[in-house]
Amino acid sequence: MLRHHYGLKAMKTLQEENKNKEVLTNEMATFIVLNTASIQLIPTTVIAIRNSMGSENPTAIIFYVWIATICAAIVGILATKIFIKMGK
Repeated sequence: MLRHHYGLKAMKTLQEENKNKEVLTNEMATFIVLNTASIQLIPTTVIAIRNSMGSENPTAIIFYVWIATICAAIVGILATKIFIKMGK
């Protein structure tokens, strides 16, 4: 929950610097994409589910979660940059 507070604070700061309050800035769009990609350092919910289902090694997925979330962030940033360039 604390993470959401900082995200909202960051977006409010970006909005204060925004000249056209009705349109997202490029930085705001990139921030939203990164926030949505949600890089997971320790996927506690998935580990807890795997543990409750009797997995022998519930933390074995951590490396794969890191790869997946990093790939999602990279693709999201690249797509945002492409759409920003197309919009100019």
